[in-house]
Formats: sequence, structure tokens, C-alpha cells
Amino acid sequence: MKFKQIDEYTYWWPVTIELPDPEKAGKIVTQSFTMKFQAMPADEGEAMVKEIAALPLEEQSKRQHEELMRVCKDWRDVTDEVDGKEVDVPFSAEALRANLRFSWFSRGLYKAYARSLAPDEARKGN
Repeated sequence: MKFKQIDEYTYWWPVTIELPDPEKAGKIVTQSFTMKFQAMPADEGEAMVKEIAALPLEEQSKRQHEELMRVCKDWRDVTDEVDGKEVDVPFSAEALRANLRFSWFSRGLYKAYARSLAPDEARKGN
């Protein structure tokens, strides 16, 4: 397949979240969904990292997930239970931010995004 140059590149990528099992002490459960990422140009990502690193620690903390907020555009298979029924949760910046409060969610999402940027490593299972 020939390389096709484009200005904005979006793609779906699997995300695995490992979190504490609410029923079994000391055990982990695995949940998954698919995230639509928008590739960020390397120079933009580097500039964002430098800008945030130059801020006071309190401000850095407030902006710790800014990269994910920028590159995450949609999701599939994210659900909630409403009145005893499983319903899809529509993607929004607010819903993403709410989930990023939990370390297992942010860790899984960062890991998936990093693997998507290095597909050879993901294919090797590293």
C-alpha cells in the first residue's frame, strides 16, 4: 500500500484497563474499549511537554492529562448502568476528564496511546 499524506490522521485503537476487582480482595479485573485517537505532530507534543514542565507544580498537576484531552476524539464500548440496564456512554470531553481522575483509566489510556505510536512494539507484545 502506498503512503497517503494527510493533514490530520485519526484512528481507532484498543484500550485495556486493569482495575481492582470490587468483589475479590487483591484481584484485578480487565475491561476494554476502543479509543479514536488523533495523531499529534511530534513538534506540537514536544512543545506541550516543555510548556507544562515550565509551570509551577500546582499548575502542572492541573494540566497533567492535557495530551490525552487533545488526542482522544471518540470511544466505543464504554457503558454505564442506568436503572439496571447497560447503556452506552457518549464520548465527551467531560466524560473523558471524569474517567481520567482514576489512575487505572489514565494509565491504560496512556499505554494504549504510546503503543499506537510505536506499532512494531505493540505487535511484538511489549
